[in-house]
Amino acid sequence: MKIKIDKISGLLESNSFLRAFWAELRSKFGKCAWNYQPHKDGASQTIFLGWADIDQEDVISISLTYSQKAVISGIHFGEQFGKSINEESELGQQLKDAVDRAYQRRNNPVIKTLEAPVSSLYRSLAPYSGQWFEISPDQHPATSLLKIKVRAFDGVDAKAEVLRISSCLLDILSVETNSLFWLSGQEDRQDIISDMESEKTSYPEVNTFVSDEEWMDDIPHYSGYLLLSSQAVQFFDRIVSGNELSSEEEAFIRSCHHFHVAREQDALIYDRLIFTGEQENEDGVTTVSLQEHPRLKSVSTLFSRRAEELATVLYMSAIEVASTIDSNPSGRCDSCGQVQYKISARVVDYVKKYLALEEGHSLIKIFKSHYQKRSKYLHEGAILRDNSYTGTTIPRLDPSSESGVSERTSVRLMNLREWIGYMLRQQLKSM
Repeated sequence: MKIKIDKISGLLESNSFLRAFWAELRSKFGKCAWNYQPHKDGASQTIFLGWADIDQEDVISISLTYSQKAVISGIHFGEQFGKSINEESELGQQLKDAVDRAYQRRNNPVIKTLEAPVSSLYRSLAPYSGQWFEISPDQHPATSLLKIKVRAFDGVDAKAEVLRISSCLLDILSVETNSLFWLSGQEDRQDIISDMESEKTSYPEVNTFVSDEEWMDDIPHYSGYLLLSSQAVQFFDRIVSGNELSSEEEAFIRSCHHFHVAREQDALIYDRLIFTGEQENEDGVTTVSLQEHPRLKSVSTLFSRRAEELATVLYMSAIEVASTIDSNPSGRCDSCGQVQYKISARVVDYVKKYLALEEGHSLIKIFKSHYQKRSKYLHEGAILRDNSYTGTTIPRLDPSSESGVSERTSVRLMNLREWIGYMLRQQLKSM
């Protein structure tokens, strides 16, 4: 069964329609769970999403079509890798009704206010308020409450939006304060709740901004609370509002992500141990007592999720370096005399040599893709992991991914480890 989708103007509206449609399925059928296996067929301009469980006798395969990049033009049910659906059947009519309602609602989501506890290692944030968000210190030490207004189509959609947006905000908070932040209880993704009440304490006035905008050392604070700049508060409002950001703003957010990931690794070195006291014995020798930072210890598994991006970069960098060993010297441009580097081609030649691959082998395409992801991560700040996953898959278009839609992770590290370890061992034999 194919349903045409007309007059969708771009990526933002396409994803609004999809989010509204998944919400309609959850509302109408009680669930929308996924066996999510997305892949794109460029020739037919089709993106196969996978199989949706909407509490019917059988799961339903769902595909999207697009007329131009990142603009949805149709949705197909049961046409590929599954049974066809009769348009006149009860299920066919229900699906058409869900598409119609989603199309009508696509530009009219409901504003929902959700609140999430945000933790840091040492201090709470001072209170800040914008049109779309509020930050307030919590009664627990080094914890703040982040309240966000999101445009969403149901509760599941709202939680995913909060996770997606808050990930950006925490990265910027890290840059603003040289500190480390995470959503408390993020491991089970269940600590995002609505209308949370907090005990009022004595703290700086709302929107007390950092006075020295040229600060560099230590952290910006007042009366024990972390301070932000007025520019950051204004930027938060633009991000949370859901309006389209400029390419410069999006690039800045991606750079903040790199900074925050680095700060996590930094914390594992410089914040791991904290001073708990000292004692001088009879010989005049002072014994200093240290213990592992309890908060850092409790969230180390959370930080390891970011390690997926670092591991991808380092695995691919390993063969980039190894490929220099027996490669031909770089040539020079005939016109300007500058050295011409063809690093990606050199890496591909290395893979073909040590995995003994013929031209056109599928692994060559995989390594080209992974090397491109590595380069985009390093040089453009591309994110290799979806931070909006709440336990429920919410497919949306993502033109930067190979499949054309969002993916929880786009790299399979175990495969990279095995392939690259094998190649390096083969190279050692030949040296």
